[in-house]
Amino acid sequence: MLQGAAILRFAAVNEKTMKRSQHELIDVSGHGRFGDRPSLSADLMTCVLHMALNPQTGPWSVMRDLALAQAASGIYAEVAIGVIASKLWPATYGNELEQTGLHGYRATTLQAFGTAQFLWQRVQRPPIDDWVEDLLARSGAERCVVHFHNAWMSGVFLPLASVRQGKASVVATFHGVNAGLDTQPLRRRLHRWMAARLTRYGARLTSVDRSNLPLAESVLGLDASQFTVIANGVMDDAASRAAGWQGAGDFVVGHIGSIMERKGWRLTADAVLQLREEGLNIRLLIAGAGLEADQARQMAMASDGAIEYLGQVPQPRINLLPQLHALAVMSRHEGLPMTLIEAMAAGVPVVATAVGGIPEAVTHELTGLLIPRSVDDLVNALRRLYQSPGLWCSLSTKSRQRFEQHFDIRFIVQQYDSLYSHPEK
Repeated sequence: MLQGAAILRFAAVNEKTMKRSQHELIDVSGHGRFGDRPSLSADLMTCVLHMALNPQTGPWSVMRDLALAQAASGIYAEVAIGVIASKLWPATYGNELEQTGLHGYRATTLQAFGTAQFLWQRVQRPPIDDWVEDLLARSGAERCVVHFHNAWMSGVFLPLASVRQGKASVVATFHGVNAGLDTQPLRRRLHRWMAARLTRYGARLTSVDRSNLPLAESVLGLDASQFTVIANGVMDDAASRAAGWQGAGDFVVGHIGSIMERKGWRLTADAVLQLREEGLNIRLLIAGAGLEADQARQMAMASDGAIEYLGQVPQPRINLLPQLHALAVMSRHEGLPMTLIEAMAAGVPVVATAVGGIPEAVTHELTGLLIPRSVDDLVNALRRLYQSPGLWCSLSTKSRQRFEQHFDIRFIVQQYDSLYSHPEK
């Protein structure tokens, strides 16, 4: 059922992008090739169900946009999205799910936090097998790929009866690995139990970057050789391009993502306030939700207009990024942030910490600025961009080029199609 304006927008630029994708796909880490471009041929006997428990920020954007691009490609019988959500799952995401035009499945679950939220799924089993059966029936497909986006924690949903019956196969994508589990023995043991279920029940594992792999081994006890690295990708959309920076007017910095200490929103706010005190016309827009959202709101109210807290912004790639002149990603640890790829697609220079998969996408002084995680270093980096429109323009142009070569979502569709087509590694 390929309908809705969102799918049409993906399809509208498909021909141009596919022509551009005739070149070889190169591993974004620089350590080797993903391989020659896989061929895209119609596989109308296969349907795809993207699944997650309370998906938010990056993982939600990934599964939504990947599902849309796969649907627009026309190579599957049908592509659907399944969400298991507590009452705190943002209503904006529910609206976005409806607006995709894709068939959506929803189940409610008990409100809990962290590990407990996932362990509860063993008590109240979500109806994933029922969704698979329904999707097979409505699409006429013979096989369903169930693609989970909760990383190792997706193991709580396995086994699936549909897999045992030969009707489905499972893929689990890792958007990051929590290194902090090493300091929490009990939680680490529980998370290792969830991770082990993935391989025990035949799930194919993917990671959005190579930095996850050593952590998957040391923290979760998984074999790095079991992973296929497939980067995040976004649609190349002219409507989301940055306006440019000519050195006049307000220089707008953005923090997009979870509002919590490890994401560095306060560090970014402190840097912007310091630059305002120096007399620079600079503002900060904070978008997202999280444990420290009230603190961000209060800080914005007391900032005399220097900081604006926007809350959860739907489709920030379209509704926020074009307003920015720089995106700050001051994370303590990361995978490959979706907002970073979206900024590269928009031509918005990124100032980020060199953690996780970020250096696989951002080359210092070429496609962005990689700095230590400190207020002073961020102040210096933002001051450089503010005072040097030439540097801003160079970083914007080169980041766009890198996006076009490595992160257009149609390249990612090709790589997942190759993985789906070979369920046994």
